[in-house]
Amino acid sequence: MLVLVAADSLNPAAQWSVVTLKILLVDDDRMTRSMAARMLRLQGHEVVEAGDGELAWQAIGREQVNFVVSDWIMPNLDGVELCRRIRAAQTPSYVYVILCTSKGERSDLIEGMDAGADDFLVKPISSEELRVKVRAGERILTLERGLEERNRQLEEVHASLQKAHALIEEDLLAAARLQQAMLPSASLEKDGICCRWHFHPSSYIAGDIFNFFEVGENAIGFYILDVSGHGVPAAMLSITLSVVLTPDSMEGNILTQYDSAAETYRAASPDSVIQELNRRFHSKDDRYFTMIYGVIDLQSSTLRIGQAGHPSPVLARSGGGSQTLGAGGMPVGVWPEIEFDSIETQLAIGDRLVLYSDGVTECLNNAGEQFGERRLLEAIEAVQENDLDTMFTKLVERINAWRGGREPDDDLSLLVVERSKN
Repeated sequence: MLVLVAADSLNPAAQWSVVTLKILLVDDDRMTRSMAARMLRLQGHEVVEAGDGELAWQAIGREQVNFVVSDWIMPNLDGVELCRRIRAAQTPSYVYVILCTSKGERSDLIEGMDAGADDFLVKPISSEELRVKVRAGERILTLERGLEERNRQLEEVHASLQKAHALIEEDLLAAARLQQAMLPSASLEKDGICCRWHFHPSSYIAGDIFNFFEVGENAIGFYILDVSGHGVPAAMLSITLSVVLTPDSMEGNILTQYDSAAETYRAASPDSVIQELNRRFHSKDDRYFTMIYGVIDLQSSTLRIGQAGHPSPVLARSGGGSQTLGAGGMPVGVWPEIEFDSIETQLAIGDRLVLYSDGVTECLNNAGEQFGERRLLEAIEAVQENDLDTMFTKLVERINAWRGGREPDDDLSLLVVERSKN
């Protein structure tokens, strides 16, 4: 039985054509093999000959053949076993196999197909039938070669995407380190005012930012803000805002105003600071942000806060009880002409102001329920009799326990400011 094998170079750049096939022709009968080889050469193909299956197997590796026409019955290694060996091998590319038989019985065809044969020829072989069968195999190999090339291209694209992803991840980690560096120290105390904070971004970088600092003469300033959206655009704006809201210099800083009578700088009112931010950042793009900005006068123990669409802070009194401050207001950057108000109250020793982003109240448990403002208020009241560090730790533990190990869908920020002494 005769098997024809057509082979091209396994070089991925090689292209199949009607007249450039390299075919391995396997038959133990020299005359039959010679006649078939002559037919194939007349059809324009290059032919490699082998007298049995074992010699054919050696030729496949040596000649880099991937089209085989083989006789069925041969000594040493017959066509069916040759086909099985080819299919079991990890060949660089697909080898198309045509088995030749003189019987044409259904059982023979089934056995050949089980062995992995692609097509069959029944002896005696006509030149035209051989041409048609080889042409059909050529089309299959062309499709196979095209698939291999597309897979190669996909692998290259995948490798490029992995490299790009690694670079993006590296950049995001660098941005996250920068953003973390702009946050205040973990535990702060300035002139009898203490601050504790917790920060859990939903991704590498966050749209939340906050700070706690001395501002002007005899005042402490603090803020917490939340930029709309997520990812790099939100984080870029939050970092920009943290730079604008840094009281490194007095002159030209929106956090201070010059007092000509006292010839010194004093803290600007919270509403004027938010008003200036709205003027600067309105219509920059479609992004807006919510915020609380507060100032504590150290001489009078007066707390003044400005609110711009941010969740209302909770004032936990040292003698027990708590209340929310503010009614919400409009976010910064929505409309150009908005009036922002300041809320004023007195701080007694031990009073604590709890500020948070909506990532706290909107964080979900495993059942999909939000933590909510009511639970937050109850949690604050349950722990407010403790000292500041214990109270803060227990409050964070309650929030984390509610999340049950879930990563937050939004940035989660918590800031507690306490008047610890005069």
